[in-house]
Amino acid sequence: EVYLLEKAVGTAEQVKVEKIKANELLMLNVGTATTIGTAMPLSENKVRVKLRRPVCAEVGSRVAISRQIGGRFRLIGYGMIE
Repeated sequence: EVYLLEKAVGTAEQVKVEKIKANELLMLNVGTATTIGTAMPLSENKVRVKLRRPVCAEVGSRVAISRQIGGRFRLIGYGMIE
């Protein structure tokens, strides 16, 4: 389950967050682990991510989701592992 913020965090100008697109590169932070993955949207608020490096996490854990904006990864939302 994915919850997107209205605006991206950490940018000088206010950047509106758009929906996650197919094959988009995302950075995920799960606890202390950080990994990058490719997004595959399933529905309006659900996304499946194919990770480049697997992480160990429990079901129900929160995940910070970042997108590349202006050459850097910026926080755009969070999700829950199902």
